[in-house]
Amino acid sequence: MLQRIVNIINSSSSYDIDNGTLCCHNVSVTDSECIAYIDEKNILENTLNQQPPVNLELTLARLNSIGYYEDTTAFILKNRYIIPNNDYYIEELKCYNIDNNDFINKYTGIISLINSIKNVARHTYTEINISNALIFCEDKILLLPFIYDEISIQHITTDSIIKLGDITNIFLEQVNSDKKNLFINELIEFLIPQSENNRFNFLLLHMSDFEERANSAYQYYIRNFSYNKLKTELDNAALDYSKKIQSIINEAQTKLIAIPTAFVLAVASMDFDNIFSNKNIGIICSLFIFSWLIDLFIRNQKSALRFISHNILEYKGTFNSQQNKDLAKAFSVVDDEEKKQKKRLNIVHWITWGLPISLVFTLLLIYLNLWQIIVLLKLKLFQFILLAIKLLMLH
Repeated sequence: MLQRIVNIINSSSSYDIDNGTLCCHNVSVTDSECIAYIDEKNILENTLNQQPPVNLELTLARLNSIGYYEDTTAFILKNRYIIPNNDYYIEELKCYNIDNNDFINKYTGIISLINSIKNVARHTYTEINISNALIFCEDKILLLPFIYDEISIQHITTDSIIKLGDITNIFLEQVNSDKKNLFINELIEFLIPQSENNRFNFLLLHMSDFEERANSAYQYYIRNFSYNKLKTELDNAALDYSKKIQSIINEAQTKLIAIPTAFVLAVASMDFDNIFSNKNIGIICSLFIFSWLIDLFIRNQKSALRFISHNILEYKGTFNSQQNKDLAKAFSVVDDEEKKQKKRLNIVHWITWGLPISLVFTLLLIYLNLWQIIVLLKLKLFQFILLAIKLLMLH
């Protein structure tokens, strides 16, 4: 029916508005059913007792109630905070609600924004037909009256409409995310310097500035939060791996002390007068068996160190290339400690086998030196005997 009423109004030769009445001149009435509907709804003020064309005097207030609005001012005045459920037509724009019109798109975007801000407000109320929201964040509070008009809508750019939609989606989130809370805080900071009645208009006209400011603050927050979280995680992981690596030697300390002790006891028990005595042979064999047992323990510690090294490599592989700098910095101490522990285990390995081998080598040298002395003494004795026999023969 709305479209048929619009067609009748537009069929007039001219129309004007006088004190709340829409006067349509020289209307060719062809839709008698629509005229009857207008009369039934008390929209028609004058009586039609003449032949067409006729003049129609229509009450604008009742036309507004069925969805016909003479201009954007009347439309915003009647629908400032709620989008009409029924179809509507704005004469000034020559468009219906279903048409793709910039003004209507901006209007629906503003209504969505108002509803989203109410969603994050602590309290909302209406005073003298003006809807208000009280927004709290930490120790800050903002009173935001939703005051705007058709001029505010006309000044909104297409780019601002896109940003307005993004901000609306953030405020409509059901979960109080860090981003949502940060945007609320930035909204308060952005609008507090403005006068109360101008705050919402200021937000609409500077939507791009607010969105850029809020996003910049969020990105800064994300960078700091991510860096601190990453640094804490890396430091904790580095400390944990350092403790595990250091435990390799720490666990072996009590067993490694036995190496020099066993060597000292073995040397003290050796019979250096009789190198190949059963006692010496037993001590040497026992010392090699002891070294073999210690070597098994050292190999076990080396396996544990390799397992830890493998875990460190897998952990490092979970980070991307952009985090390598922080990773290398945090794990520099761990890598150095790993190299040191490998060297220490190699040193212990060589000492474990070096001591019994050195002892055997020393005994051989002692034995060889004693054998040379014995041979020399026998040679001297033989020469003495020959000399004595020669002297006896001369006499």
